[in-house]
Amino acid sequence: MPQRTQANRLLQVMRLTRSKRAFTLIELLVVIAIIGVLVGLLLPAVQVAREAARRSSCQAKIKQQALACHNYLSAKRAFPPGQKHQLSANNPSQYFSCGDGSAPTGYNAWASDARSWIIEILPFMEYENEYAKLDFSKSATVAPNAAVIRTAFPFAACPTHPVQGIFGNWGGITHYGGSAGLTNIHCWVSSGHSGNADDGMFFGVEASESRGGCAEKDVTDGLSKTVLICEQLGYRPVSTDPTQAGFTQCSTNNVPPTNYWYWNFFGNNSGALTRMANGPNSVRADGMCPYSFHPGGLTLAFGDGATQFINETIGIAIWNAIANKADGSPLSP
Repeated sequence: MPQRTQANRLLQVMRLTRSKRAFTLIELLVVIAIIGVLVGLLLPAVQVAREAARRSSCQAKIKQQALACHNYLSAKRAFPPGQKHQLSANNPSQYFSCGDGSAPTGYNAWASDARSWIIEILPFMEYENEYAKLDFSKSATVAPNAAVIRTAFPFAACPTHPVQGIFGNWGGITHYGGSAGLTNIHCWVSSGHSGNADDGMFFGVEASESRGGCAEKDVTDGLSKTVLICEQLGYRPVSTDPTQAGFTQCSTNNVPPTNYWYWNFFGNNSGALTRMANGPNSVRADGMCPYSFHPGGLTLAFGDGATQFINETIGIAIWNAIANKADGSPLSP
């Protein structure tokens, strides 16, 4: 057989072999479709795994804060106060932050002291340097205090929460509030304002009170049956309907505000509290409601430092029982 004929046959065999190994367009499309189906099946599982990791991180943060509160308790013989209040310049029985307009020298008439419970636990959260910068003879809205209370402390932010890193003159956003109980509307303690020390674990005290806030003996329902810290919305939303886009937008539309009169940023200074009324994942316009972006519930810490994820379908009687520290109820989740 001539060499040229043999060479031609060899080339034909090689071409046939290569053509048999190649994918057709239809085969490629089928493979791509299979990959797409597999990705579609795996994506929800990946999202669930990511949320589980975020929820675990959130629970670790709230646990860290609860332990810091217990370290404060060991040092001061009381839990941190919800807020420290200076007396008015003109009326010794009135707290100036409640609006009598006569603040002592160096203070804003509405801003009061820089010390909320979150600020008070900074030395127990390895933020001793930040706490040491504070000057309690001055308003919370001026230097050096303003820079500290506007700090985006990592422990104060839940990773699942879509609103991160915003602040106002009242301080940075915190997604964890000290339980104010069921009837306290805030942590002020002046006449004419609700500040019931027999309700939640956190309430306002005078700035001269060096001990702190709630004592362990005051929790007659038991530390293991009383909420210490609970997740909260933490900002005043444009829309109070969670299904609307405005729910994850702060209503000031101005971050940070130039005017001190902004109650929308319930952060590290004034209002780092959770108002426990109405149950978990119920929304109020003030943003200090017990709320979480975790599906199905929220995380809280009890007075003994234990943390628990509470289903949002919890019975309201049980929820109300764990919200107050001295109502005599034996109920617990």
